[in-house]
Amino acid sequence: MKKEKKVLEIAENVFWLGVYLDKQLELNVYLRIFKNENRTVNMFIDPGPPIVFNLLREALEEKIGSLAKVQFSFVNHQDPDVSTNLMYLKKYNPKIKVLCTEDTWRLISFLGLEAHNLQAVDKFKSQRGKLSTGHTLRFVPTPFCHFRGASMLYDETARILFSGDLFGGLTYRSDFYATSENWHGIRTFHQLCMPSVEAMKNAIQAIRRLKPKPLLIAPQHGALIKGHLIEEFLEKLYHLPVGLDLMQSESVNKDMYIAAINEIIDTLIKKEGSDIVDLALQKVTSDGSFPDLFEIKDYIIQDIKIDPNKTFQILINALMKDKPATIQEHIKNLVLKASVDWNLPLFDSLMSMNTETSDTTAIEQL
Repeated sequence: MKKEKKVLEIAENVFWLGVYLDKQLELNVYLRIFKNENRTVNMFIDPGPPIVFNLLREALEEKIGSLAKVQFSFVNHQDPDVSTNLMYLKKYNPKIKVLCTEDTWRLISFLGLEAHNLQAVDKFKSQRGKLSTGHTLRFVPTPFCHFRGASMLYDETARILFSGDLFGGLTYRSDFYATSENWHGIRTFHQLCMPSVEAMKNAIQAIRRLKPKPLLIAPQHGALIKGHLIEEFLEKLYHLPVGLDLMQSESVNKDMYIAAINEIIDTLIKKEGSDIVDLALQKVTSDGSFPDLFEIKDYIIQDIKIDPNKTFQILINALMKDKPATIQEHIKNLVLKASVDWNLPLFDSLMSMNTETSDTTAIEQL
């Protein structure tokens, strides 16, 4: 796995501590240095998982000299990719204060944190906190996006919204700042991770109430968002079917499945050759004792005869069966992209892909 660190100043005294893992889901960790004439306060934002701790430590030491000088850490929610490094930060500074909701605290306290480390953002009047440097922080609850106790952090001075998983995206491009092309990865991530349309709308309405409006949105995954794309992506997310709503949607028609299947087949033939498709079609083509599931001509699906979702699942399973892991991963990525492109029930499509050759999975020996 490729790992590489870089430190970029995204606003005055606001630093992106990037660690490239060469994965579709990259991590963003941030350092905010608050200063006035007499005092400096250092805050870590969403400190990440142990796999990147040493690189983050090196990056932090370049800016502040020692992890012992990190007085605060804000945590959006409790997931291990967000919070686990708190247990290491505490070793460097046992008095570190963790800013998070009480719901989040109930879970991250298992990392070895103690009651004196907690500063619950739920208890701040008007959801604002003032640092000894005079800077004001605003806490923006986003319940069930995707955790009950999730909360964003708005730095009113820098006008940066640290949004956690909201606005996060899978990385299909290397852009540091998002372009319109990043929408595909953002959409995919939200449809996988967010629970419902109503939860998303509530969070987006909270962002739109912020005054002054954010100049930059800094998520925990993917590209940072600024300029006109802030409102553009807000609007798209407001209307995006996600989670349970997507799974229960009955609006998907047969033509969308046909288009998605043809997109997958066309890409596979170009990348892997036609043999992989021929073998799959042999497995699902009728022997004449029952009707074919679909009509196909020159590797193009013309029509689907049964439930299109089920046909989609059967064909994908046939394409993946007994294939090397690299080809299976390629097919999974194609399914993910086609499902999002054609607004299919994403979870059904992904969860149905059985790559095991047995009906049971062995439990690893301890």
